Order: sequence, then structure tokens, then C-alpha cells
Amino acid sequence: MKTTILTMSAAAILFTGCASITKGTSQTLAFKLDPKETRCSLTRIGDGELGSISSANNTINVGKDKDDIVITCKADGYDDKTTRLVSSVSTAGVVGGVFLDLGITDMITGAMYEYQTDINVALDKTKPLASADQAQSSNTK
Repeated sequence: MKTTILTMSAAAILFTGCASITKGTSQTLAFKLDPKETRCSLTRIGDGELGSISSANNTINVGKDKDDIVITCKADGYDDKTTRLVSSVSTAGVVGGVFLDLGITDMITGAMYEYQTDINVALDKTKPLASADQAQSSNTK
């Protein structure tokens, strides 16, 4: 009986560090977009397009992975913007992996990685092009 309790206690301690169990293999990303008309697409190498977001639908659930997510945003009257959401190793994945299976499970499932969860994207207004008259008059001076 003591052996069973001891074994179950040890297993419980080991499994609490496993990121696949404690943190899951996916996460929700929330975006704050400026201007409100901004629409963004999210892609990841090997996975292709993960989905799109807008101010009206500003959250997306993504699978965790070692690869970064590329976010490309557009809005009329604004310059396009591309940013990279960097994947980083989570503490739970490292600690759990050391005790349980050297991190193999968490690496395979992606659970040992995580992304920043709150992302702000602000686009810059497109600068107006100089009119042909302004360009010509400045060239003649």
C-alpha cells in the first residue's frame, strides 16, 4: 500500500511539470489593431495560413510550435505591416521535460513552446505622393 501511494505521488509530481498536460498544445492570441479597419493574416512555415483576424474578430486559437508566426496586416489608406511573433520555450516545458521524458513529448506536441498572447499592431498612414505639378515646379527651381 505504501509503495502504491509513493508511486502515485511521484507520478503526480512529475506530471505537473509536463507542458503537454499543464499548458496544452494550443493557445489563444488576442490582438489590438489600429486602425479598426485593419485585417491581418497569420502564417507559419510548414503550416501555411493559420487564419485571419480583424478588430471585430480579434482572437485566434493557434497550435504551439517551434516556428514563428508571421502576421501581415493591411488597411485602406495605411502602409501594410508585417511582423513576426516569435516562439519561445516555456518554463513548464523545460522543467517537465527534464523529469519526465527529456522533453521529447513536449517538443513533438509543441507544448514546450509559447507565443506572446497580447499583440498590438498599429499601421502607419500612407504618405501622399507629391503631385506631378509639385514635382515639376521643384525641379525647375
